[in-house]
Amino acid sequence: LPPPGPTHYAFRRACWLAAPTNEPKHPPPKTASRLKLERLLCKPDAARSDESWRGGVDTVWKKLTSGRKLRHRLPVSLVIKVIHAGWLRDPETWPEGAVVPMSD
Repeated sequence: LPPPGPTHYAFRRACWLAAPTNEPKHPPPKTASRLKLERLLCKPDAARSDESWRGGVDTVWKKLTSGRKLRHRLPVSLVIKVIHAGWLRDPETWPEGAVVPMSD
């Protein structure tokens, strides 16, 4: 990499904008476990639901946070919902009862 500065920025930007070489040609398959996860997380307030958490969201969360591989790829939108549910259960990340204030 070039040293920090405009050249470094331009190089990193070019890398970011370049088409990925290892992008999958097909979307991830809709496996039974993925469909179950989607069903659990599409419910209102699913991120706070103990039923959703115990229904399988906890397993995916543990794999994501421990660095273990998932058996099947998941769309980012689903991963974000899993991470959100995990954060709400982590007292260091999200203290119980904490509420995000409305922004101005």
